[in-house]
Amino acid sequence: MLASLLSVSVVFSQTRAKYEPPDGSCYIGAFIIPDHNIHGRIPEFEAATGKKHTGYLTYAGVASPFPQAFVDTCDAYGAFVQLGFEPDGVFRDLDDTLRLRDWARAAARTGVPIFLRFASEMNLAGDIPWAGNPTLYRTKWRLMHRIMKEEAPNVAMVWAPGWWPDILNDSTRMIMAYYPGDEYVDWVGVDLYMWGPWWDQYQEEGGLSPVDKLNAVYSKRINKPMILCEWAAAIREFRQDTSVTTNTSAYAIRNIQTLYSDSTLRSWFPRLKGIFWFDYDTHAINGSDFLLTEDPGVLAAYRVSISSPFFAPDVYYNVPRVDVPYRVLQRRDSLPVTVRCAETVVEASLIARGQVVQTLTSPPWVFRWDVSGLPDADYFVEVRSRTEEGFAGRAFGTVTVDNDSDYVNAIVDNSDPGFSPADSLGYISTSQPDRYGSDYYVVRPGSPGFVRWTWTPSLSRRVNVYAMWSAHENRSDSVRYVVRSGSGDSLLAVVDQKSDGGIWNLLGSIPVQAGRPASIDLYPSTRGYVIADAVKFYHFSTTRVTEGRPIASDVILEQNYPNPFNPTTEIRFYLPCATSVRMRIVDVLGREREIAMPGTLPQGWHTIPVNASGWASGTYFCQLVTPARIVTRKMVLTR
Repeated sequence: MLASLLSVSVVFSQTRAKYEPPDGSCYIGAFIIPDHNIHGRIPEFEAATGKKHTGYLTYAGVASPFPQAFVDTCDAYGAFVQLGFEPDGVFRDLDDTLRLRDWARAAARTGVPIFLRFASEMNLAGDIPWAGNPTLYRTKWRLMHRIMKEEAPNVAMVWAPGWWPDILNDSTRMIMAYYPGDEYVDWVGVDLYMWGPWWDQYQEEGGLSPVDKLNAVYSKRINKPMILCEWAAAIREFRQDTSVTTNTSAYAIRNIQTLYSDSTLRSWFPRLKGIFWFDYDTHAINGSDFLLTEDPGVLAAYRVSISSPFFAPDVYYNVPRVDVPYRVLQRRDSLPVTVRCAETVVEASLIARGQVVQTLTSPPWVFRWDVSGLPDADYFVEVRSRTEEGFAGRAFGTVTVDNDSDYVNAIVDNSDPGFSPADSLGYISTSQPDRYGSDYYVVRPGSPGFVRWTWTPSLSRRVNVYAMWSAHENRSDSVRYVVRSGSGDSLLAVVDQKSDGGIWNLLGSIPVQAGRPASIDLYPSTRGYVIADAVKFYHFSTTRVTEGRPIASDVILEQNYPNPFNPTTEIRFYLPCATSVRMRIVDVLGREREIAMPGTLPQGWHTIPVNASGWASGTYFCQLVTPARIVTRKMVLTR
């Protein structure tokens, strides 16, 4: 079939796109979540295939929360994210909402390259809700592009039709009718499958190779890099006319060797810069099994094919990735940041309290900041950067101003020397993402003994004490922490670890003395598993008692009261510093109600009344949104 490509092979006048790797290289990736052989885990998949992959695929609805855990996992293994971002509900109702802006800001905060494949396969027939109206599609695509450009410069927008050739005289089935324009697209994508010999014939695709299908979109001569977002070749067929499974491994191997031929890709598809295998047994859906790890011969062929150095294991960062460290600042101080970029960065600006503190035009990226006139508090900061080619980077962080030199913020994790579990009390786990550090310690129900965190203060202060755990339904709802100061003072806190995971939860306040070890003991429970993750001792000169509650160092959203409620309730929250803030209530269908409140609120506790008259009974989610964090609580309206 390669001969047929001679007349349509394209040499582009190339402008490199976001994260586009250099000429002569191509990313590899996969959708592995459903693969039971490797438990959907990146290390096991890469061990099986013999090579680090550049990216991994998942899916999310536009109304769904940002997939933070998946993005964090990919980032931990040095991979980018391809995200199938699919509209929920009525496509024409998609709009520029605060919720969508907050989603984009959550993406920006990660700094991870995210290839956003929004509303793909729009040119195919069937029940795709965003198909059939090219004009509406282009409008909504441009809206999504504008939001991501303004909020999340680490997002690359991927326009991805299905491979199926144009149907003449039907604009709804013409690929380019849906194209929103070069300025609104970063990458072009395509989805294609090799269903198996029998299914290929049944679907009138017999005799076509993956190269032929790929060329249906590549030949449109769009001057953008291309990514094969989903592709696979069946290792087994479940044919329509028989219940007998047919092994098609030879067919799969042949197609793998055809598509992953680096000589073919270099010669005929020089701007195909990414290929993702769809590692999923979908025979119950469409009669084809694409599970790569199920057949040793197919896996071996894939392993050999991707071993070529042509397939790049690492992301090419031509978009700046900035890391803003946490730092305590005093008087005239400096804030160094790390800027990672393969291209020349020509500008970086530090922004705090809505104003530019300093702009630098060359490394080292060390900002000078006179904080002597600022009150001691935590401050949200942002760093914006730009390359010579115009690609932007955006990063966020928090700093503490401590001009009075009395700041304490000591964290003891379960992996630190200050943590000591009793013998045979439990085990280390990484199964839940809502944790501090790389893992946490699990205490079995009814185990003997206790675990202990120990910390020796260098200052005599009254400190707030916090604990973090990983929440789950199998946790105990009656977990005892006993905090001892080392000088005779102690306090008892009983918490419910079924909820509030991954955040700092206030246990109480206690005085400590310099040089005398303070400790926190955590006891097993017969009511479920107990999680020993991390604890924090915190003191700041702004700490004071308001209504009997110590001021916290983080955004706190309390459970609404009463809950369940009908129809009124109150929502109480704490801000560690003056900041812009929004609150919204979202139902289980993703429909949101914005709660009227001032754009900026001062540091401290605030209470917002909510009247749900006219709302339907059911479960709602209250989200408190600040520039640094989004906190969510579940609330129930009963009538």
